[in-house]
Amino acid sequence: MNGSVLRENEAKRLNIRLPLLICFAMFAAWQMGMIYFSGQTMSVDGRTPLPVNVDDITVIIAAGYILSILVMIFVPQKIVWTERITCSVALISALALFFPLPPETLISVLYIQFFCCCFMIGFETAIIVGLFTEKTALLHLTAVYGIVMLFVVVLHNGFIDVPFRYFRLFAVAACAMQLVFYFKLPCKTWMRSLKKSDNFTMPKMLFGGTLLWVAMSCFIILFGIAVAETVKPYGVGVFYLSMVMACFFVFLLWKCFDISPLSVLPVLAAIGALGFITAISSLFIPSLGIVSCVLLGVASVCLNLNPLFGVLLAKQYPSRFISPAIIGMAFITVIIHTLLLDAFRDNTAALYTAYLAITVFAVIVFLLIRPYLDYIFRGKHLISEERAAELIAENNEQFHLRCAMSNEKGDKNKERRTDGLESVLVVQEETVRPGGRCHPDEPPPNPKGEGSPLDELSDREKQIAQELMSGLNYNEIANKLFISYHTVNAHVRSIYRKKDVHNVAELIRKIGKLETKGY
Repeated sequence: MNGSVLRENEAKRLNIRLPLLICFAMFAAWQMGMIYFSGQTMSVDGRTPLPVNVDDITVIIAAGYILSILVMIFVPQKIVWTERITCSVALISALALFFPLPPETLISVLYIQFFCCCFMIGFETAIIVGLFTEKTALLHLTAVYGIVMLFVVVLHNGFIDVPFRYFRLFAVAACAMQLVFYFKLPCKTWMRSLKKSDNFTMPKMLFGGTLLWVAMSCFIILFGIAVAETVKPYGVGVFYLSMVMACFFVFLLWKCFDISPLSVLPVLAAIGALGFITAISSLFIPSLGIVSCVLLGVASVCLNLNPLFGVLLAKQYPSRFISPAIIGMAFITVIIHTLLLDAFRDNTAALYTAYLAITVFAVIVFLLIRPYLDYIFRGKHLISEERAAELIAENNEQFHLRCAMSNEKGDKNKERRTDGLESVLVVQEETVRPGGRCHPDEPPPNPKGEGSPLDELSDREKQIAQELMSGLNYNEIANKLFISYHTVNAHVRSIYRKKDVHNVAELIRKIGKLETKGY
């Protein structure tokens, strides 16, 4: 059952061509263009011909985020249709900017644009997580993002003075291109979310660590923009131009040298930490301000890749809460960042130091979860789904048999004693039995060292190693496979001994090397 759900979802994922991906990515350019052209929401000099009320914008942003999260939780299958309707409203409101409307009406039209931007921001992530293949997601989040972010560099008005009439034209074109993408997207195809009856086990540690990294990466870009805005007049432009170059660089590393973006992310976050150190130094040496903008722009690519983590999590545990959780974390970081700005408004050095501390923490968090993400990203299994299902069925049958025996005899301590003996039995299973025969699950001895090094592991050990590398802890593995904690612990010790490793990270690296060699 478990494997069928994952296979069904994988079959629904789409490979999308570059022109359509550019249409989809125009959302990011349109959204950031709205922010920088209004200016009021991020303390940039406003460019619109009318004043925009900051309090009203705050309410609109909050309403957009919250409503999008609710839609993603309760009716995720309707997201494509919701995008078609919302984008149509945005297109109509953009066209209205060309008419000689009264000031009050024109302000209302701008507010509609703001709401559509914030309402649609979560759906962008949901579509990537629910419908894109990893290849399409990586292409979109690196090269395509690099292309469309060039529009943000222009629209922010740091290098080129863009009149409002041109911005109106850009808003119409961006909304129209998005609409083309949404109508090309199948509206009845969507990732199947899990139900309780599917008997999946959520890797809580992996999910928690990934969402914490998502929050930290959101902080990095929020902090970076805040620093860039203080460097006049080109700080924001340099920041986004650096992001563009970094997007293309990450794409080339992946496409030409087969270097996973997961390998690059800790380096990018470390560059962000260096950027905040430079920002602190710029308080005493102002010429370092532009350098900090470059470094922080490069580090901001960490945020771009957040939907990729959603794709990886969905491969392991396809929950409808993945995309809402990612967007919810982004919303929370915006609130926390606002509080930090208020708290350290008069102490810039302390504010930048807080930025630096959070960025260093982000690097640590990512290094902890990266081995599990690497394993999921490779997408290879140590044991076939059919054999894994057979082992689970055997364990389930034995589990219910033990429970029945325990109930019949009324011995409440029998199950505990049985669990205590299972770790001993595991060791016995690994030994060669009289007559030179091995346990049925154990591969025959290979004194000449021929064959795959993975053959050292029994099917049971491969199954447990696979679950361990997927992010499950011992208790979660025990519950999923219908065995005891002690049995899992004994098998893991055996796996570590056979593979000469000491923890999961080392095991994933060693298995990865063996797969790379063709075993």
